[in-house]
Amino acid sequence: MTHRISATIVAAAFVFASGLALAQDGAVSPFIGAWKMNVAKSKFEGTPPVKSYSITITDAGDGKTHNLAQWVDSDGTKGQAEYTTKADGKASPVTGYPNADSVRSTSTGPRSSKMSLLKAGKVVEWGKYTVSSNGKSMLGTEGGTDAEGAKYKWTEVFERQ
Repeated sequence: MTHRISATIVAAAFVFASGLALAQDGAVSPFIGAWKMNVAKSKFEGTPPVKSYSITITDAGDGKTHNLAQWVDSDGTKGQAEYTTKADGKASPVTGYPNADSVRSTSTGPRSSKMSLLKAGKVVEWGKYTVSSNGKSMLGTEGGTDAEGAKYKWTEVFERQ
């Protein structure tokens, strides 16, 4: 079974992922860092839970972030998605993830963001993410349709590593 990701992915991005190297006040984005999903605290609708899921977000300069998501599906299959994006709503290429070829991310606040994964210009997956006020955890909600056409929705709890 193919893992559903965001920024990402992607995150995405996961991001998983803000796509902002700087927060709105000029400080370093709270999304920058390494995140690991707490599978036991996360909820999975429509698909089996993953065994593990981690996202690493680094500053790529010029207001961009580099997002690397890696996971192990319930059947042991490993997956990965990678992209560099800016939270300007413009599409950026995604590599390593067959269900998406681009990502769009937007900041929705100083500790929140949203993203869409696209395939041939059509949104196939989406995500919304919020970093806690203490910066130690991140809550994500992801949904969409995987490569096999199955719909899913996940509520994810990530912990900063």
